[in-house]
Amino acid sequence: MNCTSENSQTDVAWLTKAAAEAAELGQWDAVAQCYRDRAAHLVAVQRPVREANDLLKLDEQIRDRVRTAQAVLVSLLGEATATRQRLQGLHQRLGVQPSTPVTVSMKV
Repeated sequence: MNCTSENSQTDVAWLTKAAAEAAELGQWDAVAQCYRDRAAHLVAVQRPVREANDLLKLDEQIRDRVRTAQAVLVSLLGEATATRQRLQGLHQRLGVQPSTPVTVSMKV
């Protein structure tokens, strides 16, 4: 194996671990950047990555964290919607003019 391929394998492992750490901290932009960088390094690797099984396990952990974060966000958005509807009902009963509606969007 040549030196460039060896360095790329090391970088792939490091980037996967960095993505896992960023996922633990909820730094999703950093996770995405690590995966973009990792993809570029994987193109340069001539042979299979030695630590592929370990990296796949980390990928699964990151995927699980992403799914958990998405589920929490969906739940929070649902609660926010229910709270907003309750407040609108209170405003109507009290005769208070509703404020300008606030919208929240989420890309999944």
